[in-house]
Amino acid sequence: MELQLLFLGVVLLLVEGFIPGFGIFGISGILCLLGALYFFLGATAQAAALVGGVLLGLAVLGFWLIRRGPKSWLGRQVTLHLRSTAAQGYTGNADRKDLVGKTGVAQTVLRPSGRALIDGELVDVITEGEFYEPGTAIRVVAATGGRTVVRKEENL
Repeated sequence: MELQLLFLGVVLLLVEGFIPGFGIFGISGILCLLGALYFFLGATAQAAALVGGVLLGLAVLGFWLIRRGPKSWLGRQVTLHLRSTAAQGYTGNADRKDLVGKTGVAQTVLRPSGRALIDGELVDVITEGEFYEPGTAIRVVAATGGRTVVRKEENL
């Protein structure tokens, strides 16, 4: 019985390692290993107390790893603590605030996104939800987070 539980526990831990999920395989594997230890020690009250102590120790270790682990010396060695922030010059997409207020012409169907020719430059744009045909006169109303928002221009 101990060997089957030991084997099953190892297999479940390997499955957890290769197919990460919610920890069901890993927790089941640990419980199987603890069960194997219990039966290996003779399935007595003393064995149950030892396995319970090991389980309690694992729970305390897990709690410590979650709360303090990343701030410990070992945690700092194995975690990435570099940040790619806008303050350091990193951006996902270029903000085109220079286009706000400018007019152009839709080059593709805007449903609601597409391309428009603004100041002789093809720009990826998005409408506020409307669909526009190619050739529709548009005006840039906002440019935030890499999104250039346009609206149909009535005066062109």
